[in-house]
Amino acid sequence: MTMWNVAPRSVNLQGVCRVGRTHGWAVGDGGMIVATRDGGARWEPQGDTDKDLRAVCFTDALRGWVAGRDGTILRTEDGGGRWRRLDSGTVRNLYGIAFAPSGRTGWAVGDGGTVLVTRDGGARWEPQRTPAEAHFTRCFALDDRTAWTVGRKGRILATTDGGGTWTLQDSGTRADLRGVFAVTPEVCWAVGRGGTVLWSTDGGASWNRADSGTELDVYGLWAAPDGRTVRVSGDDGMILASADGGRTFAPRTSGTGKDVVTLAFTPDALHGWAAGDDGLLLATEDGGVTWRPQLSGMHKDLVSVHGAGRVRWVTGQDGAVAVTRDGGRSWQGGDTGAACLLWGVHGLADGLHAWAVGVDGALYATADGGATWQPRDVPATGHLHAVHLSGRTGWAVGTAGTVLATADGGTTWQPRHTPVTDHLHAVHGPADGLHAWAVGERGTVLATADGGLTWQRQTTPLTATLTAVHAVDAGTVWAAGRTGALLVTHDGGATWSRRDSGTDTALWGVAFTASGGHGWAVGDSGAVRATSDSGATWHAQDTAVRNNLKAVWAAPDGTSVTAVGDGGLVLGTEDAGRTWRTHVSGTGKNLYGVHVFPDGGGWIVGDGGTVLSSHAGGRWTPRPPGVAANLYGISAPDPGRAWAAGRGGTVLATHDAGATWRIQPTGTLRDLLSVHMRPDGRTGWAVGDQGTVLATEDGGRTWRARAGAGGEAALWAVQFADDRTGWAVGAGGTVLATDDAGRTWRPQDSGTSDDLVGLCVLDSRTCWAVGDDGTVLGTHDAGRTWRRRAAGTAQSLNGVHFSPGGRVGWAVGRSDTVLVSRDGGESWRTGATGSGMSLWAVHAVSPLRAWVVGDEGAVLSTPDGGATWEQHFYSPEKDATAFGTTTNRPADGTDPRTNRPADEPTHG
Repeated sequence: MTMWNVAPRSVNLQGVCRVGRTHGWAVGDGGMIVATRDGGARWEPQGDTDKDLRAVCFTDALRGWVAGRDGTILRTEDGGGRWRRLDSGTVRNLYGIAFAPSGRTGWAVGDGGTVLVTRDGGARWEPQRTPAEAHFTRCFALDDRTAWTVGRKGRILATTDGGGTWTLQDSGTRADLRGVFAVTPEVCWAVGRGGTVLWSTDGGASWNRADSGTELDVYGLWAAPDGRTVRVSGDDGMILASADGGRTFAPRTSGTGKDVVTLAFTPDALHGWAAGDDGLLLATEDGGVTWRPQLSGMHKDLVSVHGAGRVRWVTGQDGAVAVTRDGGRSWQGGDTGAACLLWGVHGLADGLHAWAVGVDGALYATADGGATWQPRDVPATGHLHAVHLSGRTGWAVGTAGTVLATADGGTTWQPRHTPVTDHLHAVHGPADGLHAWAVGERGTVLATADGGLTWQRQTTPLTATLTAVHAVDAGTVWAAGRTGALLVTHDGGATWSRRDSGTDTALWGVAFTASGGHGWAVGDSGAVRATSDSGATWHAQDTAVRNNLKAVWAAPDGTSVTAVGDGGLVLGTEDAGRTWRTHVSGTGKNLYGVHVFPDGGGWIVGDGGTVLSSHAGGRWTPRPPGVAANLYGISAPDPGRAWAAGRGGTVLATHDAGATWRIQPTGTLRDLLSVHMRPDGRTGWAVGDQGTVLATEDGGRTWRARAGAGGEAALWAVQFADDRTGWAVGAGGTVLATDDAGRTWRPQDSGTSDDLVGLCVLDSRTCWAVGDDGTVLGTHDAGRTWRRRAAGTAQSLNGVHFSPGGRVGWAVGRSDTVLVSRDGGESWRTGATGSGMSLWAVHAVSPLRAWVVGDEGAVLSTPDGGATWEQHFYSPEKDATAFGTTTNRPADGTDPRTNRPADEPTHG
């Protein structure tokens, strides 16, 4: 198994730059900048912005620039040791930045036709006029006078006088372009959606379409100085190579299914990096024939941590495992090959030996620092939730009172009889190898004094589920659990007493110092409770995170403490908890669709096949549908039935509240961006790329294409008022309407060329649409006339929804933009959730309560019309997995793919 460095944030990388064989930088969402000075053996974080970053450019190993959201431009003159924000003069999102080799002249491009130029290395920026008001995605500077920029609808602009004049070039395509590269004033390339690869040998006066051999979207582009060696990358791990100047291409095996967004090589075309989704960074030393991961994010929820000395091990979903040997300064990760949730881990101080346990009796061991893992034969059992070793003796515990024991250092394991059938969630013992305690459901506590040969039940003063245990010695033991429960014994368990934790939040982990004087308990919503008086009193410590924390480990002297949680989060403190910092910042998958019922239950879908469900307002829980495709839309006639649409023609359906999902044949490979099902659960429509319109009359058993009348314009949303009347909206201000159940569609004049992304149909005459540059459109006459409303923002809007009755409406968009109307859409006021995330969808349950979803797993709701917002977290729980009490099996993730084709494409 290949080990790779763990990105400090498991977010999408959008730009990569290489200077020679040793120096490189990559940038991405949430302000992530990582750099290497040793060819990628080690990547370290830089910078302190939280703005999404889209592009990076260095002219040498010292001078560099990055560009991103809200007009962000940063500059460094010391290789990234210090980054300084520059005044770009705009708040528009910037997606491309490029400098001439001199480092003096550079361009930055972005939303609304934004083209900025600097002639002094970035100290001052000025806007330039262009002949096209396009959304520009990338730019390239060959020298101080020659540059290109590309963008939406096949737009290519070129300048040969430093931007004094820009010429609109005929690209011969309407496909959105995502990359541009040149090696001489004459030889250049551009790439984009639908497998588009263009080449020119006359500076762009004429462009020719290459045979890319794919219809997948292309983002990354690089060419060697010889003008013949070309590499491109894109969706689903695609990397293509050309040896004839980009006329034809052959596929290369990247080893990933994640989108590869950007490329960079050394001039000899041998040493390269490819970066993309979830912090992925691949490296090649042979021109791209073979690739290996150097950097990756841990987007998996982490549920267990154990350490010894400077070594820490963490485990979580889908066999995820990571190890640090320097106290958390850098992490290496991989997987065990288990492909299941690993609930527990125990590692030794040598950094070589560790054991991990998980779902369906999984028990794995490594003796080489995690490079390889071997399954251990164990008796048939249910899930294993925890493992602990004391010298050669050890135990693993799990469902229905299961206890396994080892007396040979974990080589072999035997079952032990216990007097309970309650699920056991944690086990721990002191160093003597004789004593141990296991805890679980209904306040269950078991104890052994003979190395685990026999176990006795101990009496506790509560019935709450206990999820964690820590034995300070053979007499003093602590247990923690649901509703903030804390128990302690000082006589080996003969008597247990409660302690006030100061919270009713579920606690998932507890750890103490060797003396027992200092301890920590962690739980939901970032809760950390600490004691410095042997547990007599407990107080809160501020971690500045809200992710659910699932486990904690403390060094014997208490100076170093590590906690792990949702979305790959790893927290650490080196001063007994006075200050905490993130080793790896937890993030989740981008979420694009939400449907909530009046009782608070509902569905959410997003990247990498993410499906979350909530029943009657309960906790949001992963419901894996078994696909890797991004899911962009969700439609649910009732809590038991739902349809989701997504990447590559995917339509999924469930008829049992998400327990099982079935893929429905659609007959297309084009991305489907929205789905709408009528209350009967039989009639429905889905729309997507290149004007795709599909319809079903049998619940999705068969889907048939319908003529969309919209040409090749992508359709972002579809919704019906009744069984016959509906609308679809899309790129370039497209509005289509039908009054015959979608058999025929006719265009309507929206009055705008802005892309329309969100749609809300109130009745057969009233409809609302939102989109680029703060566009809000409404009709009250079935679409004969559409009128623009003042939005009070230029941010692109992605979703719109009205509460029952149509009086209160919500719209959400980029950069945490929230609009609310209380007069039926006639006027809107701006607001924000405070999450800082871009928001993709909104669902209003009532005039006061609304739900929104967005980037990095953001799920938020307001109970008071937007005055306050509450963030909702979702992750596996030991007592909520599919072994009896409920059916909430945690997500077994897939190769995530995150290209949401919307107002700001995730990929630049």
